[in-house]
Amino acid sequence: MTARAARRRPPNGGVPARRAMARWAWRLFRREWRQQLLVLALITVAVAATVLGAGIATNTPPPPDAAFGGARYAVVLPGSDPHLAADVASVTASAGGTAHRPDRQAGAAAAPVQVVAQENLATGTVNPVELRAEDPRGPFAPGTLSLVAGRYPAGPAQVALTPQVASLYDTGVGGRWHAAGRSWRVTGLVQNPGNLRDEFALVAPGQIAAPDSVLILFDATPSFALPKQAALEAPPGPGSGLSPAVIAAVVAVFGLLLVSLIAVAGFTVLAQRRLRALGMVSALGATDRHVRLVMVANGAVVGTLATLAGAATGLLLWFAYVPHLQASAGHRIDALNLPWWTIAAVMACAVLTAIRAARRPARAIAGIPIVAALSGHPPGPRPARRAAIPGLILLAAGAYLLAFAGGWGATGVSDTLHLVGGLVAVVLGAVLAGPLCIAIPAALAGRAPVAVRLAVRDLARYRARSGAALSAISVTVLIAVLACLLAAARYSNAVDSFGPNLPANQVVVYTPSGAASAGFSSQNLCPPAGERPAAVALRRDQAGVRAIAAALRTGNVLTLETATGLLLQTTDGGTDVGEPYVATPALLARYGIRASQINRAAVLLSSRAGLTGAPALQLPLRCSFSNACPPDSCIARPRIQALTALPAGLADPNLVLSPYAVRRYGLHPYPAAWLIQTRQPLTAPEINAARQRAEALGLTIQTKNDSPSLTQLQSWATTAGLLLALGVLAMTVGLVRSETAGDLRVLTAAGATGKTRRGITSATAAGLGLLGALTGTGVAYLAAVAYFRSQLGERLDHLPALDLVLILAGLPVIAAAGGWVLAGREPSAIASQPAE
Repeated sequence: MTARAARRRPPNGGVPARRAMARWAWRLFRREWRQQLLVLALITVAVAATVLGAGIATNTPPPPDAAFGGARYAVVLPGSDPHLAADVASVTASAGGTAHRPDRQAGAAAAPVQVVAQENLATGTVNPVELRAEDPRGPFAPGTLSLVAGRYPAGPAQVALTPQVASLYDTGVGGRWHAAGRSWRVTGLVQNPGNLRDEFALVAPGQIAAPDSVLILFDATPSFALPKQAALEAPPGPGSGLSPAVIAAVVAVFGLLLVSLIAVAGFTVLAQRRLRALGMVSALGATDRHVRLVMVANGAVVGTLATLAGAATGLLLWFAYVPHLQASAGHRIDALNLPWWTIAAVMACAVLTAIRAARRPARAIAGIPIVAALSGHPPGPRPARRAAIPGLILLAAGAYLLAFAGGWGATGVSDTLHLVGGLVAVVLGAVLAGPLCIAIPAALAGRAPVAVRLAVRDLARYRARSGAALSAISVTVLIAVLACLLAAARYSNAVDSFGPNLPANQVVVYTPSGAASAGFSSQNLCPPAGERPAAVALRRDQAGVRAIAAALRTGNVLTLETATGLLLQTTDGGTDVGEPYVATPALLARYGIRASQINRAAVLLSSRAGLTGAPALQLPLRCSFSNACPPDSCIARPRIQALTALPAGLADPNLVLSPYAVRRYGLHPYPAAWLIQTRQPLTAPEINAARQRAEALGLTIQTKNDSPSLTQLQSWATTAGLLLALGVLAMTVGLVRSETAGDLRVLTAAGATGKTRRGITSATAAGLGLLGALTGTGVAYLAAVAYFRSQLGERLDHLPALDLVLILAGLPVIAAAGGWVLAGREPSAIASQPAE
């Protein structure tokens, strides 16, 4: 009977044998999970970044109903319409009736129509507030109106404000709101969920006696005749580019390919560490399939746990980031609005990535003879050139794709595909070509101390371990440097400036004529800014500015003068570059500029260095909307001198007319604004008090906006890159100490002190940090030069010097210091041989 049962048992052990191998793989993971931290962390970070990136990419674009609340059409009637009430009634009846809807049956319900009356209110700032009379129960109101606190206004003298307006006027629910000579009781706080930057005050329908415009929203096909002064508008349609979720999925899949390349090295290290144990199992009768199953099951465990941890981490990060994304995107975001199919697909790919990465070393280990496996001597490392050749090919292919991606500002589908494909190829090329650099320190360390020579030679000796760490560090540095370069490229656009407008301790006060030019819009500049203010009005404005400065407890006031109708423009479309102030002696003295520093032939002085080489600029001497530049009324290609002493804020005098230009063209400057500077940053009550004074005097003020500076963005990117690279290095140092325990035992027996052990670990960490920093920075500049090949002088004219120093010098130094500290305690593995 027993013999018969034995004959029925499969020769390879069947299910019980596979179950035993799987249990051993689980015990193997529990025992040596610390040695797999690098793979665990990479998969976790990849999945978490995918969840967070997919959420950001999906929810950053504005919702489709952000414009008109979901309405298909809008008719705008100006307040100057002499028959406004009759035209509103006519359009409402036509858009909501069934007479012009042949698709409707007789007796069908009328189409939804909503009327919104609008009035622009002066607030004392450069940003006006819109008074809006709208029914919150209207058919299209939910798309553009939501209640934050309190209740909607229901009668006369009741109003609901957006949080920005309530903060500007320093009031809230239950308080009073004074505007345009009227007083209102604030019943609630509201917002436009599709545009959180929309600043308005909501009143009940019929509470605006003389609106500036009336907006009629409807869904019906506009087959009826419109009034003479009416304008028909439609919301923008969906874009024709790739879906953000699709782009996120493609980037995630290629990111997992990168992780798989590093994971192969990690599982190779694990397989080599367990070589004797696997040889013993083979000697006891395990087949090659069983040996492979151990590694594959271990990969499945690693992939599953890391994927679950990454998904949970990504969701937590997403829920925490949603409020910040709402503020930056400018619209309400549903935290559960995620591309779940993308996330599920990436999670499945992450598990398969770990399994696939474990199969490759599993096949190699299973092919080693049992005697060689029992000896514990792994096969020699694969030459780096075999992986470097495909890496160099990918780098070249990535540079080629980026070179034909259209450059900065390209938005076509083909450009997007070239950009994504080029970035992926460059990253994969950096991963494959990076290990080629591992042998370089060993060749250059001939005269270095013993600890350094041993460390750098071990990097080349244990290439499976050091190559994985180097790839991870290189990619981290590559992303950080690319972020710095792209931020510098965006901020270097001198024609389309972006960034903070003022420091937190400054406020600019504009006259009624100068307020129109505060937004740098030629449509607002001409007129009334083309009219020189009267002397009486100017003295009144100056007295008001002194009163505002006294209320802010400062006497530091700089008068900013301008000339009639001057606005620097581009000739291709008339894009406004900025309105230049006049370089008065007081302004030059304020910023420490001497007359000898000014080029006598310069027409304009600017801190925006990119303007000096910007083509197709013109400076009209008279108020005109024409793109032509007649010689007698326009300066074609004005000579611009870069002066870094001038301020860089968008509302600061960063562009000024030189004294030569004022004399040469017979200009007559006049005060248009005043720059007030306080000792401390302005508080919200101080800003509100200054706004109230300016509004009462007919002036407007401008204070600091929320745009981050270039230094802030680069600091965030550099800090994140350094922290992630140091995390990879910390895990690598732990793996180094574990894998080289035998070598350290020999050195200790030969008389090596703790200082020598510290030096080996410190040199290993510093070498990996330096190689990763150099490789990542070099590949990042290769990608940037290829992408900006036709815009190098404009986009890459300023190097992020401080950030590069922190990465190239700070990363190796911090890594060396960390390695020295971590190697201070003698590990137990050195004192005793671990049991297999």
